[in-house]
Amino acid sequence: MPRLRPPRNPVTLHFDGEAVVAERGEPAAAALVAAGHLALARSAKFHRPRGPACMRAACDGCLARVDGEPNVMTCRVPAAEGMRIETQNVMGSRDTDLLRMADWFFPEGMNHHELFAGVPGVQRVMQAFARRVAGLGRLPKEAGPVGHAGHTGPVRSAARRQVDVLIVGAGPAGMAAALALAGNGGEAGAVEVVDDDLAWGGSARVLAAGGEGSAAGPWQRLLGAFETAMRGGRIAVRTRTTAAGIYRDDVLVAGEEGVEVVTARTLVLAPGAHDGALAFEGNDLPGVMSARAGARMLAAGVAPGKKVVVVTPGPSSPYVEAVARALPDARLVAGTPTRARGSSRVKEVVVAGARGEERVPCDALILDLPVAPAYELGAQAGAELVHEPRGFVVRAAAGTGRIREGVYALGEVTGAPLDPAALGEAAEAIAAAAR
Repeated sequence: MPRLRPPRNPVTLHFDGEAVVAERGEPAAAALVAAGHLALARSAKFHRPRGPACMRAACDGCLARVDGEPNVMTCRVPAAEGMRIETQNVMGSRDTDLLRMADWFFPEGMNHHELFAGVPGVQRVMQAFARRVAGLGRLPKEAGPVGHAGHTGPVRSAARRQVDVLIVGAGPAGMAAALALAGNGGEAGAVEVVDDDLAWGGSARVLAAGGEGSAAGPWQRLLGAFETAMRGGRIAVRTRTTAAGIYRDDVLVAGEEGVEVVTARTLVLAPGAHDGALAFEGNDLPGVMSARAGARMLAAGVAPGKKVVVVTPGPSSPYVEAVARALPDARLVAGTPTRARGSSRVKEVVVAGARGEERVPCDALILDLPVAPAYELGAQAGAELVHEPRGFVVRAAAGTGRIREGVYALGEVTGAPLDPAALGEAAEAIAAAAR
């Protein structure tokens, strides 16, 4: 798909041997979509084409082999000079996967464990074939630890470390909490922030992109304040680093430097939310993506399609405005999608609205659905969970954000909306409680 702007710092990577020009450091998946490669992966069983749907490592639509390592989420890999990306799980080519025949022969699905059941010898052959067909790529050719960009190194033991403040998530809520807690005093760098994304900022970068208007302004100010605090040494940030689990007072942190166990005097959970999902025919076609993913791709200067349709079943989120700001020609449709048509990518969506069903042509379908709080770490930390139609919500004490002594939560994980003023107030309350 066309770029909205040319790369400022171009690099060349190779996708199945084809040269692709990318912006250095941008998600490799975005670079491939910009070059017209939307169907990047295949489903494990029926080999149906898949494309990026979330741009945050929560789907399988961008899985590929990167520099010899299989099953890499290319939305979490920064584009670099000479990077080699290869399609996996295909027989033939990425465009013509002969194993897709399984989908055509069994349009209603199949259970390969029951194929030719009871026929001596045949069932064993079929199961062996199914095991060979299914799966997500072959193991690396050489043994040893290999990183996403060809990084190699010795296996290291997990270190143990104590910190004053650890914040999980460098999105809007995490940045607000870091700024408030950095104002509590203490030593420079006492506030540490970890995030598994390629860059800090999260949704704030998406919502601040492409305008100086009233909607983008507060997010731009938040990003500016956070960057100033980082440069001043008051906040330390580590990206591409995952808080993998919480065990009583210990947080298991995994990053490019290795694995460590961190114990924090004050732990703040701001992991945000997962994209919402809606069950309808064709919801897994390449080109169907969340509103956050579409806005994120546009913020990176990549249009997900030439004929973009945004469907909003309910009240629209801030991402819809971000998409409209970056792509004024995108069509906004109120209603609920019931079917999507296409083969290698979406070509049409049927939307049920106030006036009945409407068939809307498109080559990119952006779904604006309620998000589901990323409650998992909160549950491990001992938080009370409240079930709502959108999912489980972490309940934090009103006025303090406290889950338990020394552990706090704020932002979308607690069900709060993406509102910079409200996030700032919640962050100040946590800072006051943590003094």
